[in-house]
Amino acid sequence: MKKLTDAPAPAGPRLSLRDQAYDTLKRRILNCELRPGEAVTVAELAAALGIGRTPVTQAVDRLMLDGLVQVMPRKGVVVSPVSLNHLVEIIEIRLLNEVQAARWAARNASKGQIRHLRDNIRRMHKASATRDVAELITLDGAFHRLIAEAARNTILMELLGNLHDRSLRFWTLSLRVPHRNDRVCEQHEAIVDAIATGDPDRAEQALSDHITDFQANIIGQISRF
Repeated sequence: MKKLTDAPAPAGPRLSLRDQAYDTLKRRILNCELRPGEAVTVAELAAALGIGRTPVTQAVDRLMLDGLVQVMPRKGVVVSPVSLNHLVEIIEIRLLNEVQAARWAARNASKGQIRHLRDNIRRMHKASATRDVAELITLDGAFHRLIAEAARNTILMELLGNLHDRSLRFWTLSLRVPHRNDRVCEQHEAIVDAIATGDPDRAEQALSDHITDFQANIIGQISRF
């Protein structure tokens, strides 16, 4: 098991130990600090987080409901593996819904939202140059949230927020490939250019190309786990 030497993520005064453990473990699973298929014990997690076993056990129960871990006899807590089937399901839903968000964003995005998208890309280029993977992952998620917001459909935005949470481990694996980072920036630029010119068809195609290229890249990464 990779050692978890830092304390749980900073939390507000009302956040319980159970919630702190849940938030910290969920983040580490989604960022692949706890790798797909890795087995740990509640005792190991509690020691690493510096809190008692009871809140960690409660956090593990919530993570099971999220589908992020399994509790297995003689193995302990096992981080749910990533699979091609799961990837295909995510890609199918993204192509149905996120592409529609791009079309609506091309019609509805404000000048301020387009500025935020371009600023996001500028920061992604900077993070790519320094190979700051953690920052790239954060900015990548923010970019797709900005498009969902620009679509101006709150239900679609909520749906895509959940979908992006489910996609985060795949994004993490994808962006760890150095040459991939610059390509993602270029694809994001194509998407924003189409949105900025108010061209729904081009925005749809640019985002569709981005998603299918992501799929092709991540298939090779999954085989390592």
